[in-house]
Amino acid sequence: MRLHRLTATFLIITTLGISGLATNPVQAASWHKGTPKVLRGNWVYHRKQVSQWGYYHISANKMTSDDQGMPGLTYKHLKYKSLGHGKYKIHSYSGGVKGSLASKWYWGTTTFVKRHGKIQVNGYTPWYHHGTL
Repeated sequence: MRLHRLTATFLIITTLGISGLATNPVQAASWHKGTPKVLRGNWVYHRKQVSQWGYYHISANKMTSDDQGMPGLTYKHLKYKSLGHGKYKIHSYSGGVKGSLASKWYWGTTTFVKRHGKIQVNGYTPWYHHGTL
């Protein structure tokens, strides 16, 4: 009788162990269409010492950017991935106004970090805050 209990217990443990290995892992960081809600709106930065400015407008399906001395860019076909701790990666098809230097369209990825109500783009720009030019 004791041998039957040990055998049954061993079979149950083995079956549970094998079934645990057969499950597919969940992908928590998958790509989603559009932009994350926390990044939507108008974002701007000003540097008064050197008279610089930059601007981002982020909506659900479109994003535009403009920096002083650079042509404006439009971003379409947006999808994003959350990297955790307020960090987002946005993959898009971007290009500029026809006839400008940046008129060629290309696929690219932009990383946004949001902390304390401000955002930083690609880790090397100044901090943008909510507002307009």
